[in-house]
This record gives sequence, structure tokens and C-alpha cells, in this order.
Amino acid sequence: MTTQRHARATRLAGFTLVEILVVIVIIGLLAGLTTTVVVGARRTVNNSIISTQMAQLSMALDEYKNRYGEYPPDLSDSDAVTRHLRKRWPRYRVDYDTFINHVTLGCDLSSQQWGKSDTLTSIDEVGSGKHEWQIKSYVSSLIFWLGGLPDENGVPSGFYASPKAPLGITAEGTPLRRPGRAKREKPLFTFERKFLGAYASSPDYDGDLPAYYPIDLDDLEGNTKSYIPAYCQGGYPIVYFRPTPNSPYGNALKKFYLADDGNLNFVSCATPYMRNFDNGTWYEEKRFQLIHPGADGMFGSNEQDSPRPGSPATQPKYNLTPEDADNLANFVERGTLESEYVED
Repeated sequence: MTTQRHARATRLAGFTLVEILVVIVIIGLLAGLTTTVVVGARRTVNNSIISTQMAQLSMALDEYKNRYGEYPPDLSDSDAVTRHLRKRWPRYRVDYDTFINHVTLGCDLSSQQWGKSDTLTSIDEVGSGKHEWQIKSYVSSLIFWLGGLPDENGVPSGFYASPKAPLGITAEGTPLRRPGRAKREKPLFTFERKFLGAYASSPDYDGDLPAYYPIDLDDLEGNTKSYIPAYCQGGYPIVYFRPTPNSPYGNALKKFYLADDGNLNFVSCATPYMRNFDNGTWYEEKRFQLIHPGADGMFGSNEQDSPRPGSPATQPKYNLTPEDADNLANFVERGTLESEYVED
């Protein structure tokens, strides 16, 4: 009798194989649900952080307009850049090509560690700085206009206060004599170094379309010190567009192609968004567009040959590619760009 009771108690205290499998399945389902919730919550938090940064950038750009009469150009239109230079620095009168050259030299100059006794006599002496910025892209115009020229750590530290040499070089090509002691203007936006990114130009993509891939700001050496600066959130840059009726974005050479590496294994294309493709109106046409590629790091399909159209009233959601769907933009009141599109 005692043996029978013991056997019965053993059966009641243990689990059958089926019961164990059921428990494992339930734990797996709960873990899956928890993971989905955690991932979704993390993405929501990240999107909120990026949207907050975009709002702060928008405030800085509005302040820029209050000070200088208009929003800064996105460098896609050389005539627009030249006109803006006349308005912002009327005593620094140069053409577009000279301006671009002065940007590279000015960044090199401002990132040098000049002693108080060091002097310059000609522009030929400029060339031992740590940072040379290339700003012929939408990703760099934002950090340039709001931040100014870099210091020795690559952090934007304002333009020179000289009305004749805001980039450290006069229109005649004469550098400031003691750039290390020259007064700087305070940047309109503080770009923290931990959010600064650097991009290098890759070999030509698809024949003549330049693409850019990320490089480590701390590993710049030799020729790699010449790079494209970027303000990054979540590892990806925020691009700046200043749409106008005459914007040349339809030209494939006026886009920003972002690659995952120098071999162009994975390329996405950033262009501003149109509210109505038929009449050529842009989102935030009188202001600007700030665009972040979202969690997937893709701005949009690199197969797109023209600005992607969209309108909540007229365009169905299928015009929004999967790469576009999770993009964040300053003209989206909440959520991602997908919220701007309606179902077919």
C-alpha cells in the first residue's frame, strides 16, 4: 500500500512531456510579445528624440531667417548661394566657386592650433589643419550655416566676426593674420561632438552619380581629413532642403545618395518631398524640409529618378516606397512620413 501511495504522489508532483512543451510554447509566445513591445517602444522613443532635435533645428533656422532675412540655401543652386552671400556678408563679395574654395581653406584654417605669435602672410601657408569640409551636399549645408567653421576637434564653432573675412579669408584671397586669436560669432545651434558624423565620397555610382558613405571622425588622417560633415541621430544624418519653384532636384546630380560603405552595396536616395506632383508644389515650400531616414537608414529607393510625389488628398499610399515609409520629417506633425499618405 505504501508503495502505491508513493507512486501516485510522484505522478502528481511531476510534469508530463506534453505539459512541459505547452509551458515552453507559452513562454516563447510571451517572450515574443514582450520583444515586439520593447522594440516598438524603443523605436517610438528614438523617433521622439529625432523629432525633438528637428524641432530645435527648425527654431534655429527660424532665428537664422530673423537675423539674415531668409533661410539659408541648401547649396543646390549656385545663383541662390551667391545671392545669399550678398545678403549675409555684403562686404565679402565672391562668386560661388570662390566661396566653395574658401570654405575648404577656411575650415582647414580654423581647425589649426595657432599660437599667439603665429602669423600668416599668404593663403599658401594654409594647409596644416585637421579638418577640411566639403559642403556640396544637402547633408552638410545644415551644419555649415547653423554651426560655422570647425575647431581642432571638428566641432562647429562659428564664423569669424570679420565682415570682410567670415571664413577667415578676404574676397581678395588674404587670410586673417592671427586666426587663432580672431573673434568668432556664436553658432546658432550647438552641435555636440557625439552627434557629429563624417561622410566620404565614394567612387561614382551608376556612372556619374556620387554617393557618400560614413567614416569615423576619430580616424581621419592623410587625404581622409577632407570629408562631408553631418549632424546624425541614431547613426544617420538629417538632411536639409530649401525647396523653391526653381529647385533643380529633378536632376539626378542634385540628390544625396547615401551608401553603407565605399563599395556601394546598399544605396538610398534623399530628395525633398512634393505635396502635389502635377503643379510642382513642395511640402514647406516657403520654409525648408528636414528629413531623417528612420530606423532602416534608407531615405528612399535609389531607383527613383524624380522627387517622390505625395498628397494626403490625392495620392495613394502605394506611391510611398517601403524605404520612405519610416522617414521622419519636420512637416509631419506626428509619427513617420507614412502618416501623410492614404490607402488606395
